Amino acid sequence: MKIFYREHLKPFLKKPYFGFIMVGLVLLIVRFLVDVLPPDLYGAIVITSYYYIAGLGFALLLGYGGLASLGTGAFVGIGAFGLHYVYRFLEMPLLVAILVGIVLSIIISIAFGFVSLRISGMYLAIVTMGLSQIIIEIIKNIPKYASGTSGGFLSGGPPRPLVFLGMELSQDGSVVFMAVFVVLSMTIVHNLITSPTGRALLAIKNSETAAQTMGINLLKYRLLAFVISGVLGSIAGVLSMMYIRNASVSQIGLTFALNILAAVIIGGTKSIWGILMGTFVIFGLDLAVFQRLELGNLSLIINGILIILVVMFYPGGLIQLVGDLKKQFKIIKKKLREKIYGPE
Repeated sequence: MKIFYREHLKPFLKKPYFGFIMVGLVLLIVRFLVDVLPPDLYGAIVITSYYYIAGLGFALLLGYGGLASLGTGAFVGIGAFGLHYVYRFLEMPLLVAILVGIVLSIIISIAFGFVSLRISGMYLAIVTMGLSQIIIEIIKNIPKYASGTSGGFLSGGPPRPLVFLGMELSQDGSVVFMAVFVVLSMTIVHNLITSPTGRALLAIKNSETAAQTMGINLLKYRLLAFVISGVLGSIAGVLSMMYIRNASVSQIGLTFALNILAAVIIGGTKSIWGILMGTFVIFGLDLAVFQRLELGNLSLIINGILIILVVMFYPGGLIQLVGDLKKQFKIIKKKLREKIYGPE
């Protein structure tokens, strides 16, 4: 038994994939604790989970590609409204509706990627913000969404409940989808950033000229980064629609893109676990803590202060703070051991 643990189980427990699976299991456990957990805490965990997927996609752009895009909200909107329109009005199966949203996000993200070849830095942020606003206006000009909201699956005509494989899917049942997609997203992003693709993106971020000299194709890797980011953003929109059962263009505009940016910066642009912490701080903490304390708009001020403090003292994000605390804990542990047992 000890040999099995040492040679097989222990190495697996140290792999990042074990942590990813545990995140999925936690979400599944939360799903079945819906009647036990406080509603605000439950909502904070669920919202954090699907916006975390969008944060992972944005981190791939910013942390590894150096591409400051503010178009994340557009892809979330494509996923949410695309799912609603295809499923609700075209009466397609749920999986087909999800795939249509993903395909649309790929097409739009390719357009974003071509734009990134001509401009960069703050100019890219401004242009992607403009493109995102265009997409939002296109959604609003669809007659069924003129009010800026989707209206859910049961309003505006004959109701069509959300059905998957012949079973009606409840709001809480959609958390199972979230668990699966969160694990898949974490795995995909981890494999990308630890592969030659991740190293190529970092090379492009550090110096485009040097990257091209080494034979790295700017078009290929920038388009790939935008496509993956767009798909993950679209999946986040799909999951939000499946859980909330409604979508609003006011929730996918510039404010949302800036919140995703803040979540990634606070957590750490190059850390999968840091982004999870940052996403909870920006999207989940308000529901779990601030609203319970009835702080109102003070939550925005607190988030702003957190961003300033992290940028000033921990530019690597909260994950850097966690790393420093671990080092301090090891030092204290070593000193206590020496004090009790003497120096080694």
